[in-house]
Amino acid sequence: MSGRKKSTGENGGPNKPLVGGLSDLVRCAGGGGSGDERDGGGSASGVRHITGTVVILKKYVLDLVDTASSLVDTTLDLLGYKVEFQLVSVDLDPETNAPKLSRKTKISNWATQGNVGGSVIASEDFVYKIRFKVADDFGEPGAVLVRNNHRTHFFLQSITLEYPPTATAAAGVETSSSIIKFPCNSWIYNTYYYTKDRVFFSNKVHLPGATPPGLKALREQELELLRGDGTGERQYWDRIYDYDVYNDLGNVDNPRPVLGTMKFPYPRRCRTGRAKSEADPSSEMSIEEGTSLMYVPRDERFTRVKNSGFLASGVKSVVHFIIPALTSIFDGTPNEFDSMEDVKSLYINGVDLHGYVNENKPDYRTNSKLPQENPYVLLQTIFSADGSDKSLLRFPLPQLLTVDDTAWLSDEEYGRQTLSGINPCVIRALEVFPPISSLDPSVYGRATALQENHILPNLEGLTVTEALKQKRLFTIDYHDIYMPYLERINLAKDGGKAYAPRSIFFYTKEGTMKPIAIELSVPPHSGSTSAIRRIFLPPAAGSTEKDYCWELAKIHANSIDFGYHELVTHWLRSHAVMEPIIIASNRQLSRMHPLFNLLLPCFKNTLNINAIAWQSLINATGIIEDNFSPGKCSMEMSAVTFQATWRFDTQALPQDLISRGMAVPADDSYPGGVKLVVEDYPFAKDGLELWDGIKMWIAKYVSIMYKDSDELIQADTELQSWWKELVNVGFADMKSAPWWPKPNSCKSLVEILTTISWIAGPHHAAVNFGQYAYAGFMPNKPSMTRKFIPEKNSPEYAQLLSNPEKYFLSTTNTQLSATIVMAVIELLSTHAVDEEYQGYRNSDMWTSDEQVKAAFADFTNSMNNLEKKISERNRDPSLKNRHGTTNIPYTLLFPTSTSGLTGQGVPYSTSI
Repeated sequence: MSGRKKSTGENGGPNKPLVGGLSDLVRCAGGGGSGDERDGGGSASGVRHITGTVVILKKYVLDLVDTASSLVDTTLDLLGYKVEFQLVSVDLDPETNAPKLSRKTKISNWATQGNVGGSVIASEDFVYKIRFKVADDFGEPGAVLVRNNHRTHFFLQSITLEYPPTATAAAGVETSSSIIKFPCNSWIYNTYYYTKDRVFFSNKVHLPGATPPGLKALREQELELLRGDGTGERQYWDRIYDYDVYNDLGNVDNPRPVLGTMKFPYPRRCRTGRAKSEADPSSEMSIEEGTSLMYVPRDERFTRVKNSGFLASGVKSVVHFIIPALTSIFDGTPNEFDSMEDVKSLYINGVDLHGYVNENKPDYRTNSKLPQENPYVLLQTIFSADGSDKSLLRFPLPQLLTVDDTAWLSDEEYGRQTLSGINPCVIRALEVFPPISSLDPSVYGRATALQENHILPNLEGLTVTEALKQKRLFTIDYHDIYMPYLERINLAKDGGKAYAPRSIFFYTKEGTMKPIAIELSVPPHSGSTSAIRRIFLPPAAGSTEKDYCWELAKIHANSIDFGYHELVTHWLRSHAVMEPIIIASNRQLSRMHPLFNLLLPCFKNTLNINAIAWQSLINATGIIEDNFSPGKCSMEMSAVTFQATWRFDTQALPQDLISRGMAVPADDSYPGGVKLVVEDYPFAKDGLELWDGIKMWIAKYVSIMYKDSDELIQADTELQSWWKELVNVGFADMKSAPWWPKPNSCKSLVEILTTISWIAGPHHAAVNFGQYAYAGFMPNKPSMTRKFIPEKNSPEYAQLLSNPEKYFLSTTNTQLSATIVMAVIELLSTHAVDEEYQGYRNSDMWTSDEQVKAAFADFTNSMNNLEKKISERNRDPSLKNRHGTTNIPYTLLFPTSTSGLTGQGVPYSTSI
């Protein structure tokens, strides 16, 4: 574990990256001590040779391909400054009582293996052979130390060792050789950046109390390095996981409140350590768009072609290249859709960007401080797959329009999307009617203008009391969340014109969710104490007259629903909530801890996409603020909703359904232990079986690792520290809440882990990968409304009657805004080629435990069976909410998918 003193930095690295010529590099890349020269053992009775295979990625996409550094690396390698490896035994050296180390070995053919030039948009794996010589009594290798003496960094994917046979003490009978695998998946920088050599453990997991003695010190050391000391600005190469509040969403010209305070509670985000703003000492200096990279711990950033990190960077491509181009195109034009055909032309004709986007490869600086983005590559993700014309931005046809391009207008489809659209987890059973409000009546007046006579004609002969008792009345109610913010939203310059909506639904005998009333409210005028409330009702049964105000009311309610979806259901409940969970896991759970191994797939690429969202989507004047009705209030409203509604225990699907009145507790014969109030509720129906499959797999894993012992769980120091830090630091504003579970038994631990797995994977999949299918056609889910609904007999009402289609479109997004939102959600709805889906892993290196492998095989089978069930349900014509009039089968919780825009597939993680 040799290492040299470095200058400041939490990883021991310098404050600035390594630059300079060959002579400077040779001095700093020397390599340190030679390790244990006694062949890594306490006895010279004999030696054995351990052979190994190292898989390295040397070329990468978004990072600069530095030809000069490649030449320097080749020269250094020839001079003996190589990439070195050293084994660590699971046993201690009996003579020194220190970790037992092998001699170092080096990659001998770095300079001659493979092609180190190549295309900037290609990637290759390099496979090298290494060989170690150890004493007979060395013991089993449990870790490998790695030292990079080259100038450039590389991605170490894996190390595989073949451990030679040994003679048994009893009869001299040789055992068979064994394979020991080390899944690494880490960027290895020059040794100048580290105080300690990089360490990688094998895929054999151990509870803290059962750590092999030779690995104990390394286990503790690695966690200390990952935690850092909480000081200094994070650098690109750092691997530090630490917490901070959201204190850099605004800037000097557009200040925003700090999120993560008593006033605005919020989950913590990853600390960057940037300097404080001179204008506001409570805030961090913001990143200027396009001039810097948001810090993400280095191993959280992926750079392969078409992988999830690559798609995430496509969002930045939209911000930095496409939006300026579109703004230039629409500048000085009416910027309005005149008809639905104008909207549909985006799929047929596209937008010609010729002359507005630089399509040439950039002139890279060979010694840039930071890796640079290549817009030539990034733009491929948002242009046509055949790559024929990079000047044409053409969108694929959303699923919503593939069968019937007018069916989205129907009331039946409006209701169906509450159960199987992109925001299916907000509808709740109505408990009382008229609805109530928690807002101060002295400020806003009575809670509602809705009365029984408004809804009675649509209750199929039932009284309101009977409909409530039979649980056939439902609501989506954004009244209390939006009302306090509407004055700021509606008075904002160039902002939207929004209401605080309530939608009331009735579940019909035909099994459909019918909208029967929409109440749209705005705050009282100055001097008044009564809010302005407008009631809109569907046309009477048998009526052939079109009620355009009813259609506009649905548009307004849908727009608010889309904004809430993005800010709360999508961003807050999956992306933001997962961030402190990932930070705590990396700080408190060793890589050799069973739970880290279990949860690792749930973390893939989340911090990376969150950082991009933080920099481009949720920041001041970002895509959300500029294109969604809440505008500058967006993130503040998200924080207020977090405080008012979020609790960890109800993020579990069964508890979530119960809390919304959509299910009641039942016995274990029902999926999730609950009985659905609406049986044909596709999100819940598929989700509960998916929940059970994940929970059963996790329960088996916990049973194997903890031997069904609650005492072992209580004695697990890393587990207890993890949960304590997650609650008290990661969710510091909620730490005193009584609803936090305690990991003190196998049962409670399984519930905690299943809930985390649900948040990261299925919940996110259900609300993310269908975005383009439904919101890719803007009129169905406009992100902004720009006009209030006209009063009858007004001049605006006359305009509505004279050209309803044009008036509808003038109420919603402009051409520029709609195109920007479409470009972003197309990327967010796309699966990468390296996704890992429920029941499958991309590599078999993640475990060596045969019991675990058998349990995982059962999990795979359960996911395959679920896919068959979902397919059967989608073929059942009696289940009307699985298709509806638009004929979109519900596949958002279908476990697997191919890459691309598929509308199905459940990755383990919030990966895009």
